[in-house]
Amino acid sequence: MSAKRSMRFTGNRTAAIGLIVVCIVGTAILIAARTSEPTSAAAPAKAQPVAATTTAKPASPSVKTTVVSAKVAAKPQGAEAAKAAPAPEPATIEGCLVQDDQAFRLKNTSGEDAPKGRSWKSGFLHKGSKTIEVVDARHRMNLASHVGERVSVSGMLDDRELAGTSLKRVAETCN
Repeated sequence: MSAKRSMRFTGNRTAAIGLIVVCIVGTAILIAARTSEPTSAAAPAKAQPVAATTTAKPASPSVKTTVVSAKVAAKPQGAEAAKAAPAPEPATIEGCLVQDDQAFRLKNTSGEDAPKGRSWKSGFLHKGSKTIEVVDARHRMNLASHVGERVSVSGMLDDRELAGTSLKRVAETCN
């Protein structure tokens, strides 16, 4: 009688493990499908499938195996790759101008165009201001004379780099 009970529990355990494995695999497939969906910013690349059919030697005479492989075209280079990169946008950002190693940065940024980010210091719960690097390629804004002041810089924002075109002093100190 104990052999039957042992067999019954073993069968249930095997079925439970199988069900758990199926659930985990299904969840992994759903997560992979959701993360691979194209976003509105990037258009999906058009794939040109090329199918090749091969018949493998069957293990037994009644089983016939067919293998189908698909080859996807490589991602296009050039003009379409340039479209995927975000273009610089005009922005006006206010912040405290500081200098370190010949680089000028805006700290404690504010404004509608100022990028926000999360930090581990706040447990990724609070979005705070990011530091922005200010680039004055034409040396027209005289950034060195405004270090330590609260300024408003207008220009083209690309990632976390602002190519400044104009500067306006908002306050004499950063406080």
